[in-house]
Amino acid sequence: MNLDAAQVTATGPVAGNERIVRVLDTLITRPRPHGWGVRELAAEIGESRSTVNRVLRGLTERRLVEADSSNYHVGPRLRVIAAQLHAQHPVLSRAAAVLAELSSACEATIMVVVRGPLPTTGFLAMLHEHDGPVRYQLTPGMILPLHAGAAGKALLSSIGLDALDGVELQRFSEKTIVDRHQLAADLAHAERTGYITSVGQHIALASGVAAPFETASGEKAAISATRPRYTTTDEDLARIAPLVRDAAAALSRIPMGSPTPSNAGLPSSSDNADSTALGRFERLLTTLAAQPHGVAPGRELITRVGANPSTVSKLRATAEASGIARTTPTEQLIAGPLLLRWAAVLGERPPLPDVLAPDLARLATDTGETAALAVYDQETATAVMTTVVAGPNPVHYGLAPGTPIPLHAGAAGKAILAHAGSQVVEQQALEPLTPRTRTERGQLRRDLTAIRERGWAEADGERIPDAFGLAAPFFEGARVAGSVTLTIPRFRKDQLDVAQLTAALTSTAEQITRLLTT
Repeated sequence: MNLDAAQVTATGPVAGNERIVRVLDTLITRPRPHGWGVRELAAEIGESRSTVNRVLRGLTERRLVEADSSNYHVGPRLRVIAAQLHAQHPVLSRAAAVLAELSSACEATIMVVVRGPLPTTGFLAMLHEHDGPVRYQLTPGMILPLHAGAAGKALLSSIGLDALDGVELQRFSEKTIVDRHQLAADLAHAERTGYITSVGQHIALASGVAAPFETASGEKAAISATRPRYTTTDEDLARIAPLVRDAAAALSRIPMGSPTPSNAGLPSSSDNADSTALGRFERLLTTLAAQPHGVAPGRELITRVGANPSTVSKLRATAEASGIARTTPTEQLIAGPLLLRWAAVLGERPPLPDVLAPDLARLATDTGETAALAVYDQETATAVMTTVVAGPNPVHYGLAPGTPIPLHAGAAGKAILAHAGSQVVEQQALEPLTPRTRTERGQLRRDLTAIRERGWAEADGERIPDAFGLAAPFFEGARVAGSVTLTIPRFRKDQLDVAQLTAALTSTAEQITRLLTT
């Protein structure tokens, strides 16, 4: 189920924001193997092709969406934003241990369901499947009814039956309860006992027990244990019920993540130069993902979105109406159920080399040289060459992906070391790898200062005797995350236009920083 035109009714600037939401929601929650074409997407959301094409162009420019031929998919920037929210939310990625333990104890598939963007539904936020003979077709983001199945009914017990007023209750099996009086009796029992059971009421071949809870960020939610109906007795459900109830209590105690540190001084999407509706919308998404405890809807939100109060008010109205955001009892604007559903669908961020492969390929093509990605591990203060893309130049230098990169020698490592902090610099052993390796600490410090000032590193045979390298660092937030490098045989050094190559390098590094920073 995705958003339709009836859910958010608006005109003018708000209508423009609402179109952005509906385009993204369709791409995220209804992905196609080959992507969505403009014609099909326009028909799906009820807009003209020219309008949808204009929205898609803007989303593609910001890498929220990417184009494959004439079809469109979720882009890397949207995955980065969603992954940030996913990592900080108390349930989406921080509850795995609770679910795994409950699954083992109950020999059951465990689901966490959160109240959905539509008030009459929930969505599957997290899943731990039991390795048994019966598997259920369940995927994160899946919409579930509130009146059928243990998880939905447990969620409804904390929301109240009034949420279904005026809604025709769909029958999913012969066991589905559609009589409101009987449903009210079930909910009253759940209120007394702290759990609810369901036998074949949603999925005909499933029995389940579920308990409601509230997350640390204030979402109404439920956890359920689901087992095959014909191998589950009433005694099994009675044994499982207190375990599920205890798991719900444990989930309610999981704290939220910490806000993303300030990115002052770094280029990022939080810079307010982009005054378009899409620019403001991206900054709102970034703010909601990076600030799990919420943002004050007055001056703080206006500053982060970078627009006048009237425009921000309209954007906020669309965000709350669609479920992108919600206001907490303490008057903080926080990620809403639709944004949480997007995060559940998109999940954790793909590995950095996968995210940045297109950037490396473009750099290699544009420069004609071998481009490589070095990724830095903050915890171990080490770097590894993860991706290598050979350029079209007939003579190029070969590098092996997976090679450890010394930080004190070579352009790739020194570009990182220049921003890794003085403690990391002092920890370097300064091993001489070639006759050209810097082994005098004072000289190394001067090199690193020069790298910070100009924004890129140069090394001539410091790590490999026959190689000349140029590199520029990239960042995630305020921390250096790696470097992009051009590695060139030394015999071609005098033929190079270093200014042109470093301009391409630093531009690529800045684009990567904008992509990764929330």
